[in-house]
Amino acid sequence: MKFLTSFLSKLYQYATVCIVIGAPLFFIPRTSFAPDTTYFITMSILVAVALFAYVTLALITRSWHSLSRLEFTSYFAFSIAVILSVLFAKNPKFTLFGDAFDQASGAALLSLPAVMYLVRTLPEALRHKLKVAIVAILGVSAFTFVTALMYTGQVTMFTKQLFAGFTSSISFAVYIGIFAVACLFYVFRGSLPKKHKISIAIVGVLFFMWALALSAQDGVRPNFSSTMLVGKNVMLKDGVFGIGSGNFSRAWQLYRPQSVIASEYFGYDFNQGSSTMTTFFVTLGIVGLVAFIMLIISALYSTFVSFRQAHEKNEHFVLGLLSAVLVYFAFVAWVLPLSYSMLVVWMVVSGLGIAKARLSEFHPSKKIAFLMVPVACILVVNMFMTVNKARAFSLYNQSQTTTKKEEVGPLLAKAIDVYPFDGFYRVEVENLIQANRNLVAAPSADQEALKKTYLENSQKAVDAGLSAVRLNSNNYQNYVSLGRAYELAIPFDKEGGFDRAKKSYEEAVKLYPENPYLYVMLARLEASAGTKEGVRTQLTEAIKKKNNFVDALYLMSQLEASDSKIDEAINYAIEAIKSSPNDPLVYIQAGLLFYGKKDYQNAVYALKLALEKDQNNANVAYFLALALRDGGRPDIAKQIGDELLRRNPGNADLEAFLASLNPKPAEPAVTPKKSKK
Repeated sequence: MKFLTSFLSKLYQYATVCIVIGAPLFFIPRTSFAPDTTYFITMSILVAVALFAYVTLALITRSWHSLSRLEFTSYFAFSIAVILSVLFAKNPKFTLFGDAFDQASGAALLSLPAVMYLVRTLPEALRHKLKVAIVAILGVSAFTFVTALMYTGQVTMFTKQLFAGFTSSISFAVYIGIFAVACLFYVFRGSLPKKHKISIAIVGVLFFMWALALSAQDGVRPNFSSTMLVGKNVMLKDGVFGIGSGNFSRAWQLYRPQSVIASEYFGYDFNQGSSTMTTFFVTLGIVGLVAFIMLIISALYSTFVSFRQAHEKNEHFVLGLLSAVLVYFAFVAWVLPLSYSMLVVWMVVSGLGIAKARLSEFHPSKKIAFLMVPVACILVVNMFMTVNKARAFSLYNQSQTTTKKEEVGPLLAKAIDVYPFDGFYRVEVENLIQANRNLVAAPSADQEALKKTYLENSQKAVDAGLSAVRLNSNNYQNYVSLGRAYELAIPFDKEGGFDRAKKSYEEAVKLYPENPYLYVMLARLEASAGTKEGVRTQLTEAIKKKNNFVDALYLMSQLEASDSKIDEAINYAIEAIKSSPNDPLVYIQAGLLFYGKKDYQNAVYALKLALEKDQNNANVAYFLALALRDGGRPDIAKQIGDELLRRNPGNADLEAFLASLNPKPAEPAVTPKKSKK
């Protein structure tokens, strides 16, 4: 038993030390990228091992570390809020363990207070060494950053090339922000001359403003008002516990503002809001947001108390810098969506900052066990799932990079066996669709064998689509994939392919009713069945959802043209041009419609613009030549025709066209001579 307790004690401490040292290493500039998923996998394993070892040790020895009431309440409240968001979600399993390497899943969020608690429970001597170490790592990182910045002279280039995980200006903003807060912190706490305090305060304010400006430039994300509107709808319809951790994209699909649909970002499925706080408001509800704020307050208060109670200069300096880091992260969480790695760093620094805070402590063994035991079990299960995900995605990446086509299917099948992921099934459906396209394109004398293979692929695609839906019935993409699989059976009228495909697309619409793409897919399906009214209904709905949706406008133009409603078709084509002025297809559509109406002037104008945007399109050039000829400009038409014939020698259509421009002169009539008598 002594050996076991000693082993568990060392295991939990060593794993926790790895977490502490690994957290700031993420910020060190490098010459090659280390994907954030690698960091997430590593941290998932370390946190699970450390917490499981600690909980097992505590259960054996019946000894739990004492905490202040504020600390315990914040840990407990946030953990319970996450668990409640999982229980009240429509897809609890997905919400808890996430989709692939989901860094906002319930398990990922439960690991955050676990990290803070584990760091908090380390022996004081070890914790002091780690504080010095983490400050040193951050210092070396910052020095390397500044040096490289001075050498390259380009912030953007530097962050893209040297930072692992951070590929934008936010990496620079983090360092500047921490430096700024540290300056301001020591102005109010340090014993410096007044003139020095003023100078440092000015520098701190300027750097802080610089950090905010850089932070605001980071990536495309919903703005504050849009995120809060989504959160308001979630609270009204899904309750105070939110839509579920990791389900922001689902909330965005259901409740995104109409103004976003009309914008260029209507097709974005954002998985986070304007900031960490607003994202938690949507996913964890008002309960989870309040609980997270309590966690922040607990860490800040305890760290400030530790800073004030510190007597040694070394301890004072280290705690001051850690306090600056905490203040900056607490502020930026309201401005930016923090990644999982940044949240872990936050929790690590919080755990180290608590240090020597002499607060009222209590020893709630049963309450801590009640919280930690289920959390440890969840994190251990998540660890094994994460490892399997890593193995599965390795196999999947091999299937996508292999040059041997015969290996693609078996590798993908192995990936699915290791970890059934709905995204893998969607890829399998697309592979089978492409396989059937290749079958149709390849000439074959044995039509029966071709039909048999085609139907076998179709059935496999349907099975894969159904598997994806079973895994996650709340993802509209799975129903789209299933609908595409059912469409394969339509040419053979197998098992009601049309009806099943239509039903699948309609299920996708129920999940994402504001997505105009889905109505266009339904319209194309109706077109394959020849039901014009069905096509019109779906396209009208798509345009209603997004009145500048070029795909729907283009198809509606074609539909009106097929009904000989040329003026209506032209109007839709013009609206499509307004929506997508750089798309050559819409200009071609308008040009051909004008040509059919014998409006040669506008036909020439539209086709010229189409040719400018697609200069190598011989068909557009040919129709332009026709419009020029019929519009009374045979000279220019001939130039275009000669150029096309030069590129395509022997083309009979072009030769006939050029002949029409140069008609042979009529032979003079021969007057018969009168015979002499």
